[in-house]
Amino acid sequence: MTTATRRRPSSFLLHVDSELKEFWRSPITLAFIVLMPVMFYVGFGLAFRSQADAVRVVGEHEITQANLSYGGVLGFALMSVAFANVAIGLAIRRHHGLFKRFRTTPVSPATVMGAYLVNTLLTAVIVLVVVTLIGLLGMGVTPDPARLPQLLAALLLGFVCLAPLGAALSLLPPNADAAVPMVNGVFFPTAFLAGGFIILPLGDTVGAVVDLLPGRPLTILIQGALAESGPVWDWPSVWLLLAWSAGGTVVALRWFRWASEREPRGFGSGRRGAAGGEE
Repeated sequence: MTTATRRRPSSFLLHVDSELKEFWRSPITLAFIVLMPVMFYVGFGLAFRSQADAVRVVGEHEITQANLSYGGVLGFALMSVAFANVAIGLAIRRHHGLFKRFRTTPVSPATVMGAYLVNTLLTAVIVLVVVTLIGLLGMGVTPDPARLPQLLAALLLGFVCLAPLGAALSLLPPNADAAVPMVNGVFFPTAFLAGGFIILPLGDTVGAVVDLLPGRPLTILIQGALAESGPVWDWPSVWLLLAWSAGGTVVALRWFRWASEREPRGFGSGRRGAAGGEE
């Protein structure tokens, strides 16, 4: 077969393959994004393993402790991959000029961002599958098969909400060094106050604010899909997640930047000096 007749992968598939290789070859990324939800689940799961069959009343739902812990980890893992990972990853790439370099090639912006989001979605699926296997095999998780479609829909809706919010949040860190602490300062409170792991006694004012954050409606939908009784679907939570998704998308599209205003040392410093500080 000649080179002319040999089929080559599309530019989009090549970018997806590159994104996957880069992600899974990074020990720091794997530890933070993939292993952290698993470690949290093992910790919380083992702490409540003796109470796995105990039925808890959470809002309008009756749910076993095993399913409650499992649902909390699902929401935490999804926020870790689709929200924190996207925000930190985009901020670091922007600061180091990686996206700016792609803009000098014939590759379209849709291909670059599409490949990045596909990698994020595949990573989320892998992490959620690993957590699910741990729950089913070792933590006493017993989901209702009739409610599994709602669980999958809740997770997909969560991804559609959290990924644009991550892209919007990536605009805040001024440089790569600030990305991790700034994003984690938003991610961890949002994840833990959502009530997925432990139901915290929040005051009326704090509780009202937390109810409006994306972590809370996502937790409500996941808990409903894993509950023994109570409503399976909560439409106010759906509309709230969709509103957050629309807001994040608008902000990300309106103010998204391919390059940082200030590149780090070692990336074109000489050229900037010759050009009078231009990018």
